[in-house]
Amino acid sequence: MRKFCRLFLLVGMVLILGSPAMSAEFGTGVYLLGYQSSMAGFLPPPGGYGRLDFYWYQGNAQVLPLNGRIEANLRNRTFLGVANLSYVTPWKFLEANYAAGLLWVPIGNAFIKGQADVAGVLSVTREGDYTGVGDMVLTPLILGWHTEYVHIVTLGNVYAPVGSYNSSRILNTGLNRWAIEPNVGITFLHPKYGMEASMFLGYTLNFHNSATDYTTGNEFHLEYFLGQHLPGGFALGLAGFYYQQVTKDSGSGARLGAFKGTTTALGPCLTYNTKIADHPVGLNVRYYNELYVKNRADGQSLFVTLSGGF
Repeated sequence: MRKFCRLFLLVGMVLILGSPAMSAEFGTGVYLLGYQSSMAGFLPPPGGYGRLDFYWYQGNAQVLPLNGRIEANLRNRTFLGVANLSYVTPWKFLEANYAAGLLWVPIGNAFIKGQADVAGVLSVTREGDYTGVGDMVLTPLILGWHTEYVHIVTLGNVYAPVGSYNSSRILNTGLNRWAIEPNVGITFLHPKYGMEASMFLGYTLNFHNSATDYTTGNEFHLEYFLGQHLPGGFALGLAGFYYQQVTKDSGSGARLGAFKGTTTALGPCLTYNTKIADHPVGLNVRYYNELYVKNRADGQSLFVTLSGGF
């Protein structure tokens, strides 16, 4: 009977919590927070462009479901490799340059370790690790406007659940839900003094996950960068993001009710841009420390971004 209780508690913890975070199914949104930073509102000149991001995250969460009768401490680590291809056309629409893009998570690895205590009597620990391909993002419409000081980009993302997913697994690299997301980015850059202020806003509308009968609530995200461009192609500044789940989770799979997560993060950002054989090449390194978190994992993330034109 004791072994059965342990198994019941363990399965219950996994099914109820799903991940280190409580808001949104699996504790994560389809949008990768911190993906945009410096020059977020700038659409480059006509041509083809590639971008490769390496992303690391580690975080912890403590939750008290069932009126505190179960205390769960969860720790997770995530690594993602994210590839992006885009093409800026010479065509104009509404006086803006038109572009389209494709983003895909070719590989992802997630690790989770959880410990649950029931009323101080029974304790269970379990960990899991999984590596697989992630979901895809289609961006059929990107529009960019330019003035001397201000650059604006608008785009619409369509998240396609093509990643590795199995509802019986503890961890997945795909989320098994469609989503659409309008975004707008704005960059102020002084061409003479090199001062930059950028921000990027998006609103994610999530669709139903039929495998779990779970509908994640809609989400708002804001990313920003404040910095100074220096001689030699370098720029240094502060990058950050703010996230808020706006509407509640729903469906029979949302066992913990209408949890709405929020987080705020801040950290340094260093960029370097140059040209090789007349092709633009860039490096962006940024680190985020989450300062205020509610109903989500609390941790740190690191991005290393390589970009270039062809």
